[in-house]
Amino acid sequence: MTSTAPVVDFAAALESVGTWLTEYISANHPDIGRTGPICPFVAPSRKNRTLETRLRLVGHTPTLELIEEIARSSLREYERTTWQGRNPMLQAMVVVLPDLRSEDTGLLDLAQERVKDDFVARGLMIGQFHENCEVTAARNPRFAVSRAPVPLLAIRSIALHDIFFLADHPHWFRAYREKFGKFFGPDSTVMDPLLVERYRLSEQAHGS
Repeated sequence: MTSTAPVVDFAAALESVGTWLTEYISANHPDIGRTGPICPFVAPSRKNRTLETRLRLVGHTPTLELIEEIARSSLREYERTTWQGRNPMLQAMVVVLPDLRSEDTGLLDLAQERVKDDFVARGLMIGQFHENCEVTAARNPRFAVSRAPVPLLAIRSIALHDIFFLADHPHWFRAYREKFGKFFGPDSTVMDPLLVERYRLSEQAHGS
């Protein structure tokens, strides 16, 4: 009996992700709406060897429950990892799903929605990236910023600019405020007026 399961080229998948991290995520882009790389943490994280990569297979009949469990198990693994660098802001994990077919990438979007609460409660962000991803840049809603050649999840610590992604729900905003609220006081040192504006709007919406 012969197997009908597709052959997964792990080396090619990892090489593709590595190139994407270098030439796209760590690079400037004219449509991002600001100066600097798409993600300012990836290059320092890789330089300090605090970016971990994991491969996970979903099989030829993936389910939402399976991908959600991959995300949740990755959270547990992230929290148990012994990181080489000392800066927790540079600790990142990329979970690559090389056999997730293009027509099934919507499951990745749904799984990310289901687990985001738990990640944020632990001071972490989780984002999904794939060739069909419709997530747009915070400063340019016409730019689908989260496109990737191989489906993956990315996990990292909540950062100052994440107010853009944590403003919509009160429990997300509370987690953000606990960590960064001190930067938005009367003598705020936040230089980006758009961050300050979004923070103030969230305060008004969810309570100060």
